[in-house]
Amino acid sequence: MPKKRNAAQRIGAIGEDRFRLSCQENFIIPNKVEHDFGFDFLCQPDLTADFGGIGPVSGVFVGFSVRATDRDDGRIRLNRADAECLLAAQFPTGLALVMLNGPKSAAVYFRMMDAAFIVELSHFLASAKKSTHFTPKDMRPVAQIRDAIGAVSSPGYLEQVRADAARKIAEPITGPVQIQIHRDADSQATLITSLDLYAWFEQGTPAEQEALYLATFGEPMRRDQRMRKLALSGKVMGGLAHLPQPYVLAGFVMDHPTSVRVETAPASAELPVLRTANEHHFGYVHPAGFALTVSARVEKDGQHVHLMRALADPDSDALLADHPGLLDFLATCRPESVFHFDNGDGLTLDVTYFDSLGDLAQCAASFRDAQSLDGWDAVPVMVKDMASPESRNSLMFLGAAADPQTQPIPRGLLLAAREVEEKDCDTASGTIHVPVVCNLADSTLVVWFSGHGSVLFHDGDLCGFKVPAFRVDNIQMLPRVPSRSLFPRVVLGPRTLIRDEGRWQESDADTGLWSDDVRLRFQLD
Repeated sequence: MPKKRNAAQRIGAIGEDRFRLSCQENFIIPNKVEHDFGFDFLCQPDLTADFGGIGPVSGVFVGFSVRATDRDDGRIRLNRADAECLLAAQFPTGLALVMLNGPKSAAVYFRMMDAAFIVELSHFLASAKKSTHFTPKDMRPVAQIRDAIGAVSSPGYLEQVRADAARKIAEPITGPVQIQIHRDADSQATLITSLDLYAWFEQGTPAEQEALYLATFGEPMRRDQRMRKLALSGKVMGGLAHLPQPYVLAGFVMDHPTSVRVETAPASAELPVLRTANEHHFGYVHPAGFALTVSARVEKDGQHVHLMRALADPDSDALLADHPGLLDFLATCRPESVFHFDNGDGLTLDVTYFDSLGDLAQCAASFRDAQSLDGWDAVPVMVKDMASPESRNSLMFLGAAADPQTQPIPRGLLLAAREVEEKDCDTASGTIHVPVVCNLADSTLVVWFSGHGSVLFHDGDLCGFKVPAFRVDNIQMLPRVPSRSLFPRVVLGPRTLIRDEGRWQESDADTGLWSDDVRLRFQLD
């Protein structure tokens, strides 16, 4: 059976010949690539002034990928690999379209890889499409190819158009951008300066949005470290892919000193803050890691609203005791309070609008009350404790423990089996020592309460106590011991009492974590 030649092979071969002839007619030397992996010709400009003259040949090569078609509309197709090949080349490139009208007549068009073409192909690759199409109306006539090749052959052209394309890809997302290529004998880099630095990071998932939120409004000293961990936007980075690495990203972050005042008749407190913003929120940040933020308009339950939030930085190890102004401010925040923002337009908002602020205010008030407890001086309560539900539960318990009238310690307790009643027990006068274990972010506190009263025995074994009042003897601070419960707990031995929602509930959680030193004790008179 003889060899066969199909139409595509025939069109391709004739198309390359027509491109070759068009180059010769325009004083371009077409060098056919023997091993063709994306580029069919490497072309050199013949710099002679006329047909009969003698002149030099340019040392610059321009790669052309040639596509031929006999369609009436002259349409050609590029797949994703074709586009990636054109974008990745480290020399000037172009796409040629040869529109055949039979084997003896053709019209040749071309398009150089300029900034607009780079942007177009980059957007195609960023899409889910498998191919893209071009027709003669997307191209230039071959009569202009000599001037075009001369332009792309100028020194630095390739990096210049790539930087220009990267800027055009980025600016719809990030706003104004300046891109510079820096190169010396030892290194190279792409320097990127953006007016909105935050817009360069991915914000598609809730986790990415929260990471950017925390970088913007968390403790200011942690901002640089957090931003280095953020994922750069894939859409933006696609435009930078072929520029020299590493990329050095710089930008502007607004930190305008101002203040927020909270008013609650008859008290008020003022907090110095920094006003800052990203695309989705603006807010007021205290250096210790507390912030009040307001979102851009979002749709919720069929209405457009601004979501407001109070933030305590979950990583801030700033000690609350070192920031009395912040404590005063939070302790003054009550449901009837209002905020006055010093932003030039007299913005006033109700405290109740800010999600989580009630928890933070209650936590701050509890911390101030707990400072009167014996042994409190060594307790390190930090801003991140206000962000932790477990730490907040501990602080609220300890704040209540400082008030003799509301001490949340069981005044009477039966420890024996359920069928044992107080009337079946023997009574002796003595002192009871009750350890309450409370977890903070970085430490565990064992708070010892003692009270004089009645010690109950059944068959010679301790089975309970009755105490009219307790006081705190001391507070032990230990390395943090993880707990399965988020609430303070009394270690009784084989059982544990958990302080949950204002009530003591029996549990076996964590009973094996403690030595005999942390157990309920008694001393008889």
